[in-house]
Amino acid sequence: MELEIREIGDENLRFFISGVTPAFVNSIRRTILQEIPVMAVDEVEFAENDSVMGDEVIAHRLGQMPLTTPEGYLLPSECDCREGRCSNCSVDLTLEAEGPTVARAGDMDSSDPEVAPVQPDAPVVRLEEGQKVKLTAIVRLGFGEDHANWQPAIASYKYLPVIEIDQDAREDWEECMDACPKNILEVEDGELVVTDREECTLCKACAEACPDAIEVSGDPSKFIFKIESTGCMSPERILKKSIEVLKDKCDQFSEGVERL
Repeated sequence: MELEIREIGDENLRFFISGVTPAFVNSIRRTILQEIPVMAVDEVEFAENDSVMGDEVIAHRLGQMPLTTPEGYLLPSECDCREGRCSNCSVDLTLEAEGPTVARAGDMDSSDPEVAPVQPDAPVVRLEEGQKVKLTAIVRLGFGEDHANWQPAIASYKYLPVIEIDQDAREDWEECMDACPKNILEVEDGELVVTDREECTLCKACAEACPDAIEVSGDPSKFIFKIESTGCMSPERILKKSIEVLKDKCDQFSEGVERL
């Protein structure tokens, strides 16, 4: 197996991986989406809400707001408190505001400064003159397989594109170039060339426009993998955690087989 980083940033990670099967790559993707514990608002207690927005709508909006996720917290199922309200397994975000104003995510006070909204300017609720809102949002670890609130990222992959061009098939390549939505086909020295193969989406629009000259397929042993974090944690940390989860599952499976 070979892995090469193509792009890395605070929220995005793109890498090339080869020598593996589609099932292996898909297992990484599914693990990222479903099995990495992430902090999110799990429950909201309202003491007051005079706004035109109902409690359920505000609670849903808070649940969808990504929160930074530090190390060290326990899942509610693993905590001795059994109620999911102690400092080992939960964080309280409190909001108290009076209109006229727009209460935003950054206006909430956190019982742990390391757990905070990724986008502090995100609006929570608009309050008109005399309207008030007072609430406590209870934040807990959870998994994407239970609810999308706990998905740490968007993870996707595609086969490495294979674009075969018969240079002798035609002399005019304008129709082929115009068909490509990514504009990665150009003519150099009278020949049609691909300027950036990794940008190809495998839509095969160029092959449909010029079936006599172009064939497009994907290599099932080479992949381009992309992770777009919600901001709850870095994409590198998300990838490492997914590998740790997969390794633990493989170890458990091996132990189970040995006991047979």
